[in-house]
Amino acid sequence: MPHGSFYKDKWFLDSDISVHFTPFEFDFINMTPGNYGWIKTAKLKASLFIVISGTVMIEHEIFDPEKEITKVTVSKL
Repeated sequence: MPHGSFYKDKWFLDSDISVHFTPFEFDFINMTPGNYGWIKTAKLKASLFIVISGTVMIEHEIFDPEKEITKVTVSKL
């Protein structure tokens, strides 16, 4: 399977941060509604008001350029 050809959905994750965001409730495998306040983003005028906290499982590709193979794995966020 060529790198990047299997999935139509796109996520951009930064391994340096401890919180990830999605606007789609159906992405969660469990969630807790609440008032979690405002979160500042890298874009200064684009703060987010958080109303749900939970867990998302993402199936994604990992491409090994040395072996030229793509593996599929699941990550828990």
